[in-house]
Amino acid sequence: MGNKKTEKLLNWAIEERWTKVDKDKKDIDVKDSDIIEDAKLEIEVSKNQMTATILLVPPKDGKMITFEKVMEELSAKGIKYGVDENKIKEIINNGIFNTPVVIATGTPPKDGEDGKVQFYFDTDRNLKPKILEDGTVDYHNLGLVINVKKGQLLAEIIPPTKGTHGTTVTGNLVKAKDGKMPRVHASKNVTLSEDGLKMFADIDGQPIFYNDKISVLPVLEIKGDVGPATGNIDFLGSVIVFGNVKSGFTIKASQDLEVYGIVEVAEIEVGGNIVIKRGVQGRGKGSLKAGQDFTARYIENATVTAGNNIIVSEAVMHSNLFAGKAIRVEGRKGLVVGGTVKAGEQLIAKTIGSPMSTYTEIEVGINPTLKINYQNICNQLAVIEKDLQKMDQALGVLERLKEKNLLTPDKRILMDKLISAKDSLQNQQLELKAEKERLDLAMSFSSRAKVSASNVCYSGVNIVIGNASLKVRDKITHVTFYNYDGQIRFGPYEG
Repeated sequence: MGNKKTEKLLNWAIEERWTKVDKDKKDIDVKDSDIIEDAKLEIEVSKNQMTATILLVPPKDGKMITFEKVMEELSAKGIKYGVDENKIKEIINNGIFNTPVVIATGTPPKDGEDGKVQFYFDTDRNLKPKILEDGTVDYHNLGLVINVKKGQLLAEIIPPTKGTHGTTVTGNLVKAKDGKMPRVHASKNVTLSEDGLKMFADIDGQPIFYNDKISVLPVLEIKGDVGPATGNIDFLGSVIVFGNVKSGFTIKASQDLEVYGIVEVAEIEVGGNIVIKRGVQGRGKGSLKAGQDFTARYIENATVTAGNNIIVSEAVMHSNLFAGKAIRVEGRKGLVVGGTVKAGEQLIAKTIGSPMSTYTEIEVGINPTLKINYQNICNQLAVIEKDLQKMDQALGVLERLKEKNLLTPDKRILMDKLISAKDSLQNQQLELKAEKERLDLAMSFSSRAKVSASNVCYSGVNIVIGNASLKVRDKITHVTFYNYDGQIRFGPYEG
C-alpha cells in the first residue's frame, strides 16, 4: 500500500516538472520568434585603399547572404579591382562568421631603379701605407697614380628603369616614379659613345672622377729635384718628383703629388693626395696642403693640412697639423711632440708628448676646415640679407611709380634688372643655407671624437675634444681620451 502511494507521488512530481519546462520553453520560443535577422555584411577599406576586408555576421533564423549580394555591396562601395571571388564563396559556403577576411588586394606601385655607373678604374683609392713586420713602412705600393691607354673603356652607364604604376581596390591609379639617370659626364680627354652610355680615354694618362665628371689627365714626372733647374710647378694633373723639393719653391697640382725625397721649406698645394716617401723639414716655415690624404715618414717644424687624413709612420715634431678626419702616427716610433695637432675625428699615436713635459696641443672633434667654411658662409649670408633688403626698398619705390604710370623706360629696365638680380641672390641664399645646415650636422658629431696613445701620454699635453679640455698632469699609459657629457674622461687604449 505504501509503495502505491509513493509511486503515485513520484508520477505527479514528474508530470508537474515537465509541464513547467514545456511552459518555459514555449515562453522562450515565443520571445525568440520575435527576432528574425538575415546575415549581415560589414565592409572595410584600408586607408591606402590597397586592401578590402569583409566580416559576416551570422543570421538569426533568417537567410544566409548570397554571393551575388556580397558582390553587389562591394560594387556599391566602389570595390572593383583585385577581388578574390573564390575567397568570398569560401567564406559563405563554410560559414566563416565574425572574422575579418581580406577579399580584395590592390597592386602597389613599383618605382623604377636608378641608373648606375660601372667604372673600369679605381675611383676610391686607399692610400694607407702598409707597416711591415720590422716596423718600417712600404711607400712603394700605394697605387697613387693610375694610368690608362688611349681608347680604353673608362665607364659605362647602366640606364634607369621605368616605374610600374599600381592600382587600388577601388580602381584608382597609383603612379610610380621612374628611375633617375646617374650624374656623370664626359669631360677633358674623354669621348662618349654614340648611344651616350660608354666613355673612352682620348689620351694616355690618369683617369679622374671629380664633381660628376670623368677626365683623363697626363702625369708630370720630374726626374730630379724641384729647384732652380725646374722653377715652380703649377700643373693641371698629377706630379711625381723623383728627387727632393728644395727650399723656396712651390708646387701646385690639381690632383696628386708623390715625392721620393725630402720636402724642405716649400709651399705645396694639391687637390688630391700627397705622399712624401721620406719626410718634411719645414724649419718653421714650410707649408703643405692636400685636398684629400697626406702621407709621410716624418714631419718636422712644418704646417700640414689635409682634407681627410694625415698618416705618419715615425714622428711629428713641433709642427702644426690640421686634418678633416683622422691623424694616425703609428709605425715604429709613432711620436707626436710639440706644436698643435687638430683633427675632425681622432688622433691615434704611440707616444704623445715627452718625458720633459713638452707642451703639445691636441684638438679633435671639429673639422678645422669646416669651422672656417662655416664662418665664411655665415658672413656671406649676412651680406646677401643686407643686399636683399636694399633691393626690396628700391623695388618698392619703382613699384609705386609703376602704379602711378610714372615709370620711365630707363627705370623699367632698372626694375627688370633688379628683379633678375634678386632672384639670383635668393637662389644663392638657398644654396648657402643648405650648406650651412650640412655643416651644422657635420660639426655636431664631436661626441664620437677621441685621442688615443697606445704607449704613453706624458704630462704637458693639453687635450681638447669638442667643447671640453683637459691638461694632462701625470704620465698615462695605454690610454684613450673621449668627451663624456661635456667632460674629458679617459679609459683603456682603443685603436
